[in-house]
Amino acid sequence: MACPLGSLAQHVRLDRCEPTVIRSGVPTEIRLHGGGLEGVALWTSFPAKVERIDEKAPRFRISTDQIGAGALRVHSEHGVSNLVYLIVTDGKRPLVPSQNKSTIAEAQVIEIPACIEGSSPNLGSHFFRFRASKGQVMILRAESRGSDFDGVLTLRSAGGKRLAQADDSQIDGFDPRIEFTAPSEGDYLLELMDSQYRGGKAYQLVLEGPSDVSGGDPHVPASSGISGGVPVENREKDLVSQHVIDGREGFARIPLALEERRFVTLTAAARKLRSPAIPRLRVLKADGGVVGEVPSDVFEERELQLWLDAGSYQVQVLDAFGRWGPDQRFELAVHFSKPPFALSIPGQKDKKRPLLDKFVAVPGGVFLIPVQCQRRQFTPAIGLKLESSLPCQAEQALVAENQGSAGLRLRLPADAIPGTLHDLRVWGVADLEDRSYGTRLETRQVLRERDVAAEIPEAANGVLALRVMEPPFGVEVDVPGEIEKGSTVKIPVKLSWSKGKRRFNTKLRINGLPEGAHCGEKGLNDKTDALELELKVDSPKENELVNLVVEVEVDFHRQPLRVESKPFMVKLREKQQ
Repeated sequence: MACPLGSLAQHVRLDRCEPTVIRSGVPTEIRLHGGGLEGVALWTSFPAKVERIDEKAPRFRISTDQIGAGALRVHSEHGVSNLVYLIVTDGKRPLVPSQNKSTIAEAQVIEIPACIEGSSPNLGSHFFRFRASKGQVMILRAESRGSDFDGVLTLRSAGGKRLAQADDSQIDGFDPRIEFTAPSEGDYLLELMDSQYRGGKAYQLVLEGPSDVSGGDPHVPASSGISGGVPVENREKDLVSQHVIDGREGFARIPLALEERRFVTLTAAARKLRSPAIPRLRVLKADGGVVGEVPSDVFEERELQLWLDAGSYQVQVLDAFGRWGPDQRFELAVHFSKPPFALSIPGQKDKKRPLLDKFVAVPGGVFLIPVQCQRRQFTPAIGLKLESSLPCQAEQALVAENQGSAGLRLRLPADAIPGTLHDLRVWGVADLEDRSYGTRLETRQVLRERDVAAEIPEAANGVLALRVMEPPFGVEVDVPGEIEKGSTVKIPVKLSWSKGKRRFNTKLRINGLPEGAHCGEKGLNDKTDALELELKVDSPKENELVNLVVEVEVDFHRQPLRVESKPFMVKLREKQQ
């Protein structure tokens, strides 16, 4: 059966990249996996030199001086992909590829320290062999790398006897971790598998000594139950201090004083100090009444945000499991600069539906960024601002008073160059009680919901992507002559698709109608190219409807693309008696 050229094109989708760990300063070949990757260009969240090395396959060479987590995205005439993640290392730890050894007899030989990169086998394990001296202390841990790998780590003697096993870790969360002191000199075996026996899940296995592990200050003094106070003046200065959960009362107590009503964000972090504590926060008034607290069923680090009137308070921090002692350390941060509202894109855990963090638009056309607003006892309207190298004009840029969502409608310049990809960021600003608040739209949480195991780089947090497209069709409108008020008229519209291009389902509507004139939205399938819109003119004050356009919204490879007709005018006459 004959098909027009491009009719079977897939939407652009990334599943993973290989390898998921590259070395800084060393040109590295990567291969992308996904759909619709023919002829794509590669975008990185970090400064890098990118070279395509295979025109028939999505293979690139990346060279960067960046160190840390990064993200990749691709784009083509078929749209923009989702993000996938990789790590750029400094090369201090040897990076070794897994040899995929699936039996104890053929276990891969490694040396400490080492960092092994691989993917889990289906219904099996990978085995590694290393040598340790008597009394040697080491840390063995496995991390997911751009996947939902859920590792189980088993340490065995050379003869196969199990010495230790780890699934989740109090310090590393869902990643397994074993702290081990070798009882004797000799060989040891390490087995790594996915807890659900799934294959193809990317991991990184790390073997290191205690001195190789970064963490907080190990010399934090034990708390006596009442830690140093945190006096606050009329200065917007965030405060950070370290404490220990003491055994006398079973919690740490930190005084907090405010000279004026403020919005306060408190965080208690232990994992960054490599502490096993799971801090739980509570704020009390001077008389002991509870102002706010983290729920008792939360067993993870969770910030606490609340409005506090001027006065004296007490911050209590206890471990979620009631533990105390010198190893139960945490860092308390008191933030006064964070605003009482947050902006994000709508979340979507279903991987079959693309996140609304990428957009396509035509030169001079419009696109809409859906913005979710989480308010914390904050009702004023919030203005939205765009940060981009592409100077777009905002046609609707406000989250109305007490509303939880809005659409930031933007128009591209007419001279925008098709085929280019642009980074966008959105900011929200608002005023309350002679104080201004501002925050950036963030995407870290919705990206983490989509890929729980991924390390979301800050360079990709809140960055939206826009690709400028050639219009896939023209919009022809048969403008009616003079219309009598109180009547309904049909307006023929035709879409002129370019030959050899795929057709898409569309929705058509008329924009720019004043009060008293209405036109319902209609849809076209991919088999038809013409319809009639019904314009009902009741009793508008105007005698001319000017600057009307027919907007066609296309489901373009699962991304909304809006194409407009040329502006037109409709003349009106009064209804004859």
